[in-house]
Amino acid sequence: MPACVNRIFGRARNAGPPGPSLPEALVAISERAGLAVWIPPDVAGHCCATPWTSKGFADGARRMANHTIDALWRWSDGGALPVVCDASSCTLGLAVESVGLLSDVNGERHARLEILDSIAWTRGRLLPRLEPRRRLGSVALHPPCATRHLELDGDLAAIAAELADEVAVPVTATCCGFAGDRGMLHPELPASATADEAAELGERSFDAHLCSNRTCEIGLQQGTGRLYESFVFALEELTRN
Repeated sequence: MPACVNRIFGRARNAGPPGPSLPEALVAISERAGLAVWIPPDVAGHCCATPWTSKGFADGARRMANHTIDALWRWSDGGALPVVCDASSCTLGLAVESVGLLSDVNGERHARLEILDSIAWTRGRLLPRLEPRRRLGSVALHPPCATRHLELDGDLAAIAAELADEVAVPVTATCCGFAGDRGMLHPELPASATADEAAELGERSFDAHLCSNRTCEIGLQQGTGRLYESFVFALEELTRN
C-alpha cells in the first residue's frame, strides 16, 4: 500500500537523473529479491487515517480507518499476504494508531493482518536475497520518530550499513519538526527543529542522506539543505543491473 504522501509527492528537486518513484522502486527491489509485491488498482482513496487523527477529526478518522482495513482485508486475501507500506509514519498509523478506531469486525481483521514497514520488509526479507553491485562510501541517516515508535531505527541503521562503508547518525537527529503538514504551513518549525542537526553535519559531504518518511525528508531538506530520500532509492540503484 503506497502511502498517500508517496503517491502525491515525487522525488526531491536536484535528485539527479529521472528515475522510478518510491512505489516503483519498492516494487523493483522486491521483484529482484523474488518476492513480488503488487499495488492494488483501487488503492486511491485509502489512507492510514493519520491526517484525521492528528487534527482531531474523530469521525473522519474512524471512517477512513475502517474503510482502509476493509480494503486491506480484501487485498491481502483475508490476511494471507503481508501488507507493506512505504512511509514509516503511515505504517505506524496503520499498524498501531488505527486500532482504537476500528469496529469489532475490523478489529478482528486487523489482528490477523501482517502490516510491515518498508524497513522491516527490506531487512527481514529482501536483503538476504539481494546483492548490491557496489557500496557507498558514507551516508548520513535520520531515523524518523515513527521508526523509534515501531522499534525499527536499529533495522534502518542495519540496512544503511549494508549500503555504505560508514553510517553517520547525528546525535541531534531527533524529531524533524515537520509534524504531518505543519512544516508546509509553518516552515519555521522544521527550520528550528533541524538547526542542531544541520550544525552537526557541518560542512562534511556524504554520498547520500537517508530516511524513510517523505514529509520528514522534506523538512530535513528545508532545514539542513541536504537532499534526504528514502533508503529504498539507494538500495534500488545499488542493486540495479
